[in-house]
Amino acid sequence: MAILRKLGLPIHSSTLSYLSAVTGIALLLSLSMSEAVAAEPDLLQPYEARYEVHRGGSQYGEAVRELSYDANKNTYSLYTETEISLLFLSDRRRFWSEFVLHEGKVQSQSMEYKRTGTGRDKGFAGTFDWSQQQIIDQATQQPLSLPWLAQRIDEASHIEQLRLDVAEADNGAELTYQVLDEKGQADELIYAVQARETLRLPYGDIEAIKVVRVRENSRRETDYWLAPELDYMLVKMTQRKDGDEVASLLLRQLLRQ
Repeated sequence: MAILRKLGLPIHSSTLSYLSAVTGIALLLSLSMSEAVAAEPDLLQPYEARYEVHRGGSQYGEAVRELSYDANKNTYSLYTETEISLLFLSDRRRFWSEFVLHEGKVQSQSMEYKRTGTGRDKGFAGTFDWSQQQIIDQATQQPLSLPWLAQRIDEASHIEQLRLDVAEADNGAELTYQVLDEKGQADELIYAVQARETLRLPYGDIEAIKVVRVRENSRRETDYWLAPELDYMLVKMTQRKDGDEVASLLLRQLLRQ
């Protein structure tokens, strides 16, 4: 926000809230193997999903989420990007992830995150070394000071695991994930599966299961909707602060192979 101050422009809380939400949305859209792992391509089909980023009924940006599969390497590649503009401010966030599926579980292999636009650029890249059971910071080539957890996955690809788990979960189920975030830090994400709702989106009307992010003592709320008829694709996400909408991600187009 230093740029706003230098220009002598007011910094409204609504603008700050909107920009702070970009990180969460971008990451929605967001390992060296110890042994050969057979992939399970039938569980996750390649796709390209395009979204609109809205607030208060107005569009402020766009996002994309692409999943591809390399049968020769038995590896999935995930790319997510979110780009917004607000007045003269801009923000672009990209995430690359590679993972395999083993017995229906995502196993991260590598991840990279880049943020560019107004303000300071940021980034992190890491490799999951399964043979040494550690995560390597690609910039320093040193292991992160995190305990090794076989179930830890990068934050972008955990949405793919969420899709698989919601497909098998009952209403009211709680799902927990240990993730590596865009800063290379450990985090725990907890979700509660709720009832089905009918949504009206740029993509069209569709029925989706609501999944709520569980937080304690937080002013923020994040809700997700996954559509069973689209293989539990993420079709909507909404972030609120103190009950007010900060930003929403709405599916516009879906291409599947």
